[in-house]
Amino acid sequence: MNKKEAKKFEKLLLDDLGRLSEGIRKIEESALHESVRETTGDLYSYAETGTDNFERETALNIATGESERLRDVTDALKRIANGTYGVCEGCEEQIPKKRLEVFPAARYCIKCKSKLEKEGTL
Repeated sequence: MNKKEAKKFEKLLLDDLGRLSEGIRKIEESALHESVRETTGDLYSYAETGTDNFERETALNIATGESERLRDVTDALKRIANGTYGVCEGCEEQIPKKRLEVFPAARYCIKCKSKLEKEGTL
């Protein structure tokens, strides 16, 4: 991969990094710092409390998934910096640029990723 292509993918990854970071921040803020609804002395019913807890848990699960994607993006940026970006970590062949355009943080070519998902190992 030449420097111009690497810069293109670096920009895509940096855009993803910013978007993911902001999204995670908003989800966590909303879930963790959500103020308790103002009531006039009435306590929440158990159903309302359960619904609120479920929504908070769902938001935190989404944030966890986004955090994993953020880690993948950060790792891809490190691979750009050390010159190994675009090389499959399974077979050490070049990852097709079409795949990187769709998923810039890809670590594996499609063949190795498929094998990893099916068998659990490479």
